[in-house]
Amino acid sequence: MTQFVPLLRVSSILPFVFFLDKIDASAQQFLHQAKIPVATLDNPESLIPWHSVIKFVDNIAQREGIKTLGLEVGLQTQVEQLGSYGRLLRHSLTLFDLFSLAEKLHHLFSSAAHITLKYHGDYAWICHSFLVPRTMLCCQESHYTVMLYLNVIRLIAGNAWQPSKILMTSKKYDFLSTIDQFSGTKFRFEQATNAICFPKAFLSRSLRHFNSYPDSQRQQDRKLLQATAPALDFPRSIQQVLKYLLMGGYPSIDLAAEIAGMSVRSFQRRLRMESLTYTRMVEQVRFDAAIDYLQNPNAKIIEIALELGYQDPANFTRAFKRWTGISPNEYRQQHCNN
Repeated sequence: MTQFVPLLRVSSILPFVFFLDKIDASAQQFLHQAKIPVATLDNPESLIPWHSVIKFVDNIAQREGIKTLGLEVGLQTQVEQLGSYGRLLRHSLTLFDLFSLAEKLHHLFSSAAHITLKYHGDYAWICHSFLVPRTMLCCQESHYTVMLYLNVIRLIAGNAWQPSKILMTSKKYDFLSTIDQFSGTKFRFEQATNAICFPKAFLSRSLRHFNSYPDSQRQQDRKLLQATAPALDFPRSIQQVLKYLLMGGYPSIDLAAEIAGMSVRSFQRRLRMESLTYTRMVEQVRFDAAIDYLQNPNAKIIEIALELGYQDPANFTRAFKRWTGISPNEYRQQHCNN
């Protein structure tokens, strides 16, 4: 039984968007195919369903004919590009400090995987294990993840360093062993986890910091991650999915079920088990978001209505009156002026 819908930060797909820009390909068509609202990209810290991510990445690889997509994007991506999570990691003191922090914080970045640091003799392994069924895995995402961790290790080992062993959850890809950067690397495929082997002595090496990172910014990034973390229970994760889908208009139950990786019947049955209805959940998400948006005195009612999936602002006003007995403007005057 599905315990929750896996989600991760929008910042995880932005490197693929930048890659499309570099090759003069339209990101918008791939976002549309994966049912990802374009407006989602405006906030790298917002959450996006894993189902949409793998569809987005897989479609790019197939339609552009780039079998090395995950590899190329991963090698071009630095950890600091991953929003608040990436900034916290990049400003660690040592490689050990970075991977230890990743173990502690990764669940705040993604509920689709977890990270562990393991030891074997004089070697260490950084392991990235997906928490989704194998049927929901994407080889490109696997390659991207491994290359991202490789870049992290190369912060102290140098760009020419090659790992002796790499484990991947994906099926065998012979082209990897033909790439010069991996001429001395032994690959093992269809493994339970993605992992890179490196000398344990690397862990105590100091990381090079390229800019300042005030304590105030560090605390702000931690608080943001904690306050907006992916939910690990079914009802709240569905609410997070709905908040994401509202940017593209009112989400049909068919779409919500698809994003959750379930049939509509199974989705409805799962909601009934939680004593919930789909309509009520959408209303709850809209109401909670409306209250948050109204706290911003610069946000116009028409803008809030569009953010909540209402094409006509008048429909939002009527719905808000049904929820509270007053209009959005009256609510703002009574509760948000201070």
